[in-house]
Amino acid sequence: MINYQQNFYIKLLSVALIIFSAKLLIIHNFGSQVPFFDQWGAEAANLYLPWLNNNLTLNHLFDPHNEHRIFFSRILSLSLLILNDGQWDPMFGMVVNALISTSTAIFLIIILNKLLEKKFQNIILFTICLIWSIPYGWGNIIASFQSAFYIMLLFTIAICWGLLLHDNFSLKWWIGATLAFLITFTIASGFLILLVIFVIKAYLILIDTGNRKYHLPTLFLIIASIIISLLLIVRVSHHEVLIANNITEFMLTFSKSLAWPWVTHPFVSLLLYLPFLVFVFRMLWLRQKPSKAELFVLALGGWVILQSASIAYARGAGGMTPVSRYMDILALGIIINLLSLIFISSNLPRWTNPYLNIYSILWKFLIIFGIGNLVMVSSWPGMQLRNQNYNEYSKNIREFIRTSKLETLQKPNIIPHPNAEFLASLLSNPKLRAILPHRLAIPPILQSDNSITFIKNGFYPTTEKYLNETTLGSYSKIGNPNVGKFVSKTIKSEHSFIEISVAGYLGKQGLSLQLIIDGQEKPINIIPPELAGKSWVSCYIPVPKQPFKLVATDNRPDLWFAFAMPRNLGKLSFTTIKIFEYKWFFLLIGISLLFISFYPQYYQYSKE
Repeated sequence: MINYQQNFYIKLLSVALIIFSAKLLIIHNFGSQVPFFDQWGAEAANLYLPWLNNNLTLNHLFDPHNEHRIFFSRILSLSLLILNDGQWDPMFGMVVNALISTSTAIFLIIILNKLLEKKFQNIILFTICLIWSIPYGWGNIIASFQSAFYIMLLFTIAICWGLLLHDNFSLKWWIGATLAFLITFTIASGFLILLVIFVIKAYLILIDTGNRKYHLPTLFLIIASIIISLLLIVRVSHHEVLIANNITEFMLTFSKSLAWPWVTHPFVSLLLYLPFLVFVFRMLWLRQKPSKAELFVLALGGWVILQSASIAYARGAGGMTPVSRYMDILALGIIINLLSLIFISSNLPRWTNPYLNIYSILWKFLIIFGIGNLVMVSSWPGMQLRNQNYNEYSKNIREFIRTSKLETLQKPNIIPHPNAEFLASLLSNPKLRAILPHRLAIPPILQSDNSITFIKNGFYPTTEKYLNETTLGSYSKIGNPNVGKFVSKTIKSEHSFIEISVAGYLGKQGLSLQLIIDGQEKPINIIPPELAGKSWVSCYIPVPKQPFKLVATDNRPDLWFAFAMPRNLGKLSFTTIKIFEYKWFFLLIGISLLFISFYPQYYQYSKE
């Protein structure tokens, strides 16, 4: 028998799979292994190279990056590098970010499920699943460096949960207290949640006359955290041109932020935030003590409003429209106002019900239509353009690594950093080259003592050159009849996997590609997952602990095959590739579980 609680966990798992697979689809189709802009300075120059040179200090971890002290993002990035056999892989970082974001959504659902009546469970599940699955925040999804935004959102929810929903000095309170001190090391504006909790606790001390002392520990903790955060604030002179110049510009960007998803229609903010404003006004007017659910909504709602004000101040020049990296924050306003609608609907006079229903329908229509419009008009074109740029970035970086010619990077808007000389200096560093993502590396040509059969770029004329690299193949001037064997010199790799891409008819009898391992009689046969023909197919092979040789054999005068040079692949980069292969499977399982959870006739069900 499946009881009510077990059914909730099935729904929770389904939502997690849907959100995670939705992000995987975006990452796989629009992401890239090319590090993007700030990663070259913040990660490559100021984190990875100090680590590789054995001179990494705490200053490297805590020093400001622009206005932010991204300690947790740096720790995460360095950990991923180490865990991935010392290989830098932004795609792996994006998958980890997707896991953090998915975990945040599930955490929020669990909190709200405990705070609200069970009849609202499905509304919360569907709303959070929708909000977290749609790629309006694509600028964070396909840039692994943006982990700070995901970490800040997770910390913010955890702080509200710990400090507002649990008793002083309990374990969960201490979790919230600890994160309150640490949130300033995510994004600079992260500490704004502390201001919100300070206001809430001050209000409770004012109205909760019989229990004022109860609120003091949290209040004092928050004051201390705010002081620390203010002392750590950093001003960046070259960003001052982005600051709103006057109250008109500030209010325009502020209204656009609160109008999400109608970010180009500032006056829509009044309509979308009306539930929260009515909820707050009614509570203040009646001097009510909020319930735990109301406390939680008040805190998150106040936080989104302060974040919008922060965006409007720091990035409000000319009344700018908020960009995609801020939209994961702004989208939370939908959940806040939905919950506010639920709260006020149970307290308003019955004669207002028809008007409330009309407003509710209009509000939901605006949200659904607005999100669709945002994705089609802004997000989708933005992702496509970024992906096109990523492809150009990759070509130019690989060409520089291959030729060391600076002019390959001196092309406007098609390198992943605004300073070509700085990028060239990093790419010329042998230690950094050693950790580059495997798709950017240019592996050396394998050498052989006695092979003339496998020649450079020996593939069928209509086959495209592989990543503009030199490959070896058995198709020569005489065509298919060229037969023989290639035996490489000894190879040693410190990584867990190698990738070898092949073209032609490897897999057919008489054609073979093998790893011959020192001290072992049995070779490792490399067989592509599908017949490559005139295209290229990647093979992934676990690296032996002992040195090995690559042996290519063509005994077929009627067939040919070619292979690219082996490129090192970290174990978690390989895991990432395999995860992408199962993205549709995760989505299908998630949708299936959601379907099953809402149709209990397909299984035995009990409310006990």
